[in-house]
Amino acid sequence: MSEIQDIFKIPLYKTTLALKNKSLKSYCLSLPKSDKGRKFTNDGGWQSNDLSLKEPPLQDLYNAILYHSNIFLKSLECKESAKLNNCWININGYRDYNVLHKHDCCLLSGVYYVNTPKDCGNIMFNRPGIDSFTYDWNKAYKAFNPYNSANWWQEAKASNLYIFPSWLNHLVEPNLNKKEKRISISFNID
Repeated sequence: MSEIQDIFKIPLYKTTLALKNKSLKSYCLSLPKSDKGRKFTNDGGWQSNDLSLKEPPLQDLYNAILYHSNIFLKSLECKESAKLNNCWININGYRDYNVLHKHDCCLLSGVYYVNTPKDCGNIMFNRPGIDSFTYDWNKAYKAFNPYNSANWWQEAKASNLYIFPSWLNHLVEPNLNKKEKRISISFNID
């Protein structure tokens, strides 16, 4: 008897949160006035320095992140409970994006989308070993699926929360909306 076995899988946790995005958006847009920000994975746009984990406007989000991270870790049979390591804000205007990167020294990473206008760019995940995968496999298939795809994207949609292994390379496509900014809050979990 023949069968295809999934010997290695890459998990991605996705949920939708019912948070007050309007007040989160106002909070996020107020920060660049008092925080110069940093250039880390952003090409253009603004990325905050790490935020205080006691920031009152973000407590509902922090609680939701921990709740869903614990569900995810439990499904991965992790013996640890989630601990929020750090959190920061990304504000990307027209043509701004985040370069390919991963998050070292933590278990999980994630993003929550606060504001996502039309054509603001999606989050794209790269398969480990993509360098040889794309050359050898990419040209051989007529349709793409989780077995033969080099990349997999998820929609940047307001209220979506994505949590994934911190070692998974990812990028965020350019915001092609000329009028509105994409706003997200990223985090790492120990």
